[in-house]
Amino acid sequence: CDYYDRKALITFTTSLPYPIFRRDSLSGYTQCDGTFPNEVTYFSFSPNPIIVGQNVTYTVTEVNTATIQEGATLNVTGYYQQKVAFNEVTDFCKEWIEASGYKCPLEPGTYSLVVSEYIMPGQNDPKNTTIDFDLRVEVANPGDPNTILTCLEGKYPMHYP
Repeated sequence: CDYYDRKALITFTTSLPYPIFRRDSLSGYTQCDGTFPNEVTYFSFSPNPIIVGQNVTYTVTEVNTATIQEGATLNVTGYYQQKVAFNEVTDFCKEWIEASGYKCPLEPGTYSLVVSEYIMPGQNDPKNTTIDFDLRVEVANPGDPNTILTCLEGKYPMHYP
């Protein structure tokens, strides 16, 4: 009887689907439609939701098969009710790569990036509410903004105190 009990336990535990136990390594984000040479394998931000008027820390791990050139851009677009609510284009090398202790050009490999930034409140911000923006994040090398190296999409909740 002891043999069958163990066998039943093994059958039960191996029959559970793996994704139930797997943590979401991209915090609900997904790669955009298409093929991109550099893949984000981990993404998170804290606090979640982001609190306007405080710092937010982003943590990213990416596997690069294409070199990130000096002057590469990070294009972040936030949508609310399918309309552009904000768009920010920054120097990816200066704001992310160098801030994380690396230099551009960044050769192929696996890299972990950690960046903090202050979320500036605006005069017309809503009060005591949280808004879920749809975010699209793209990284492209200079001179060829049509060749996107990395692209992620997901919810970006912002709390306005």
